[in-house]
Amino acid sequence: MDKNAMYFLIILLFSGNVAINAQNFVLKEGSASFKAKMPLNSYIGKSDDLQGTIDFKDGALNFSVPVKSIKTDNEKRDGHMYELVKAEKNPNVVFEGKLKDDFDFDEKAAQTLSAMGDFTLAGVTREITIPIELKLVSEETIQLKASWSLLITDYNLERPSFTFIKVNDKHDLSVDALLEKKK
Repeated sequence: MDKNAMYFLIILLFSGNVAINAQNFVLKEGSASFKAKMPLNSYIGKSDDLQGTIDFKDGALNFSVPVKSIKTDNEKRDGHMYELVKAEKNPNVVFEGKLKDDFDFDEKAAQTLSAMGDFTLAGVTREITIPIELKLVSEETIQLKASWSLLITDYNLERPSFTFIKVNDKHDLSVDALLEKKK
């Protein structure tokens, strides 16, 4: 085999992986949720209107959820939540960041990476680091799972109360999504 043919084969072998790595992945379906705890009760807010992208070329991640799409199965509580976060003025909860680690497209098992970026809630933006689990489901699809906690008072939000019992400051957040290669 001559030298040029060998170089061509090497380039061909590695070009498939490069093509996948250079792709943008767009959210196909997913949800975002939070869990709030109180001494005698807990509740979950969930939205299926999650939107987002991951660009593996530069590691950029962008995810957002319309505040008014978050439901807790209690309309009155939902209304109070929308007022608390000033949903009219701040219609979205947003994370814009970058992967701090590289995703290995050859690995079949789930990989835990870190994403660092700006999380905006109720008009307040804070830099956070989130552990993100990514798994290549197929060449076209990636599963993303993430869980982290925040203190709502860090976002200038008053802890809601029911009679004299206040909701805990710490809220647990999670994202579960399938992303597919942008065509």
